[in-house]
Amino acid sequence: MKIALVAIMILHGTIHSMGFIKAFKIAEVSQIAHPIPKSNGILWLSAGLLFIFAAILFSIERQYWWIFSVLAVVISQYLIVNDWDDSKLGTVANIIIFLASVIGFIVWTMAKS
Repeated sequence: MKIALVAIMILHGTIHSMGFIKAFKIAEVSQIAHPIPKSNGILWLSAGLLFIFAAILFSIERQYWWIFSVLAVVISQYLIVNDWDDSKLGTVANIIIFLASVIGFIVWTMAKS
């Protein structure tokens, strides 16, 4: 289960780079039909890096990994809603990661008490 969550976070984070690439016209991204403002491109990259960072923290068993994944999910879902037609499938990954983050938060809270 741990490997699956790490894989989902890394894959989802990597996919977020497409928004950055599209916004800054680094390469053609035909999977995204609508233009992306550069400000949102920065957010796409930020969410992606946060997902990957959270995956690394989770894999090395840092109990605070969930903080970064929740932040990534919030940014990610904001971006998905703004580009729903092209990105709605990302909501599934966000739900999985968010539910795991809630469990991570509960474990962290229990460990502190």
